[in-house]
Amino acid sequence: AAPEAATTTAAAPAADKAALPAAGCANNACDSAPQLLTGASPRYPYPAGAAAQPASVRVQFVVNADGSVSDVKTLTTTSKDMAGEVERSVRQWKYRPAMKNNQPLKVILQQQFDFKP
Repeated sequence: AAPEAATTTAAAPAADKAALPAAGCANNACDSAPQLLTGASPRYPYPAGAAAQPASVRVQFVVNADGSVSDVKTLTTTSKDMAGEVERSVRQWKYRPAMKNNQPLKVILQQQFDFKP
């Protein structure tokens, strides 16, 4: 079955992950949305002393039925370096999967990261 589409949003100056409800779970597509269990926010990839620049990255990824993350890809970015760091971090995240009728469900999420110096 094709994964359900969902969207979450987070602002991440260094560590914030304020996610919105997963849109793919609207209209009874799932009984419970995926919930992030473990995973660090991406780090700003520029060395200390370098001029910090604002950056924005939007990624899409699959949360599998076992809670693992796969198929991470950047949709939009203002910084290639930051996009690489976001993808690296997101691949390490672990979720409680979305559920439908007491069965884990594979879903697609999108997440926005905004880095402000």
